[in-house]
Amino acid sequence: MFMKPILSAVSALVISAGFGSAGQITIGTAPNLQTLPIVVAMSEGYFADEGIELDSVKFTSGRRALEALIGGQLDVAFMAEYPVSIASLREQPFGTFTTLSRYTANRMISKGSIGFEDPSSLNGKKIGTTKGSNTEFFTEALIEKFGVDAEVINVSPPDIVPALARGDIDAGIMFPDFYPAAEKALGDDYREFRSDAYVAWFVLSATPEMLNERPDELAAFVRALIKAEEFIKSNPEGAMEALAVATEGLLSMETIKTKFGEAEYEIGLDNGLLDILEVQAKWVVGKGMVEAEPSRDLIKSYLATGPLEAVDASRITLE
Repeated sequence: MFMKPILSAVSALVISAGFGSAGQITIGTAPNLQTLPIVVAMSEGYFADEGIELDSVKFTSGRRALEALIGGQLDVAFMAEYPVSIASLREQPFGTFTTLSRYTANRMISKGSIGFEDPSSLNGKKIGTTKGSNTEFFTEALIEKFGVDAEVINVSPPDIVPALARGDIDAGIMFPDFYPAAEKALGDDYREFRSDAYVAWFVLSATPEMLNERPDELAAFVRALIKAEEFIKSNPEGAMEALAVATEGLLSMETIKTKFGEAEYEIGLDNGLLDILEVQAKWVVGKGMVEAEPSRDLIKSYLATGPLEAVDASRITLE
């Protein structure tokens, strides 16, 4: 299989590499609660301290960022774990080298004017989500849990809020970035239903070139993120201020403070990530999206431990 020799080589290369001058890394990401360690590492100069010059390219979808990564347009990409499960089944060339955050407040958004109280209110109605993303997985989890008979419509991430406001859909399951816009657009008609049916894991993936040929730079990148994690824990107010600046007013300090507790930050690779990837891989194959034999070993082979091993191996707890 493609990644096994790559990832086995990574550890040896990283451990033996020196940490002298690093270089430029092109990353696909966007400033939000889930990417806060990146935001803080940039604002506090941690990447620069490690010799990393970060070139950031904005993506509103982790799936598209991963496609760009596989296509060679990015060195590193930010995404939820869901695209990782699919790309692993397809044996595509990439490796996921750390968790960045977990989001614990996923929600369905609808309108009071249609009588929405919870997903069971949506029988015979239309739910908009972005297929091929973790929001589709969450949508299916809610439909199954509540026994909802609704039509699920594929809507691109930026279009879900306008579609909901126009009435083209009756409810939307969207990326957390768009929750404030939905609340603003719907005003007093805004309703939400939060559920722990799915906790999203947000990760960073890299190209085989980064993993094999530039391991010192990835290790430096990870060190900067660990510094940022420590900053967020010790100075949450400063982290929130950095995010407000990075979003250029799209997220106010009031909004950020309200939402801050919805995300958890941890640089590492552990069994929680591997567990959800395994569940999703079986779900994807079961729905006929990908023809493959899902297995824990297959998914695990796409978790590139080298960068973390070079910096702090205790942050890896995979079994």
